[in-house]
Amino acid sequence: MRSRFSAFYPKANYGLQGSQPSDVRAHNRAANGACDEYKQLKVLSMGRQKAVIKARREAKRVLRRDSRSHKQREEESVTSLVQMGGVEAIGMARDSRDTSPILARNEAQLHYLKAIESKQLIFATGEAGCGKTWISAAKAAEALIHKDVDRIIVTRPVLQADEDLGFLPGDIAEKFAPYFRPVYDVLVRRLGASFMQYCLRPEIGKVEIAPFAYMRGRTFENAVVILDEAQNVTAAQMKMFLTRLGENVTVIVNGDITQCDLPRGV
Repeated sequence: MRSRFSAFYPKANYGLQGSQPSDVRAHNRAANGACDEYKQLKVLSMGRQKAVIKARREAKRVLRRDSRSHKQREEESVTSLVQMGGVEAIGMARDSRDTSPILARNEAQLHYLKAIESKQLIFATGEAGCGKTWISAAKAAEALIHKDVDRIIVTRPVLQADEDLGFLPGDIAEKFAPYFRPVYDVLVRRLGASFMQYCLRPEIGKVEIAPFAYMRGRTFENAVVILDEAQNVTAAQMKMFLTRLGENVTVIVNGDITQCDLPRGV
């Protein structure tokens, strides 16, 4: 008998602290509250049916113990699996997901969060580092986890800034991966690395990362769509993009008008 199973255990509670306006703190407490971060241990075991079932119960029992540290619990669960007769631990991978509440650090971020939660089309402009990409990707991951939408679509125009990188090796995903790294990193953190890889599989399609040129002719439904680096999109391209909206879709357009890389006159 082969069996794959997962066990979760909570990490320490923590929250975002710092100097914030009172209404921002009140909104954060009301909307998010305290939240646990959970860590996941995945195991593939092989052996006789009774032994595999026993191993699964033992691993989950060990992981639920709160008297030991997380590392000790993981090591003990592995030892228990290996020592049980008739069971072979084939492979395991630890996967953590950041489930900390999405908190606003200032009035602008609070307004941005409320807009994402209540509007279908959101435009956000601001300087680098103000939280546009992080908040939009984190809220998209939250919507996917809560099953408010079926998928996340991330797109951006592919323009090289300041230097010519030449031809990049690999398939289309490998060629464009460096451009989407900021959003990808946030999604991996909020969804977990293994679930993110599952969502990116073409046959699953829960997370799609594609260049802006591939948006022509599409219709977005039951999705959160993030257009990043929108300052590098022409007026005609933006009109094309905004006519793609369908049912139950949230479109977030992020950009920084001070960092436009379009050629002059475009």
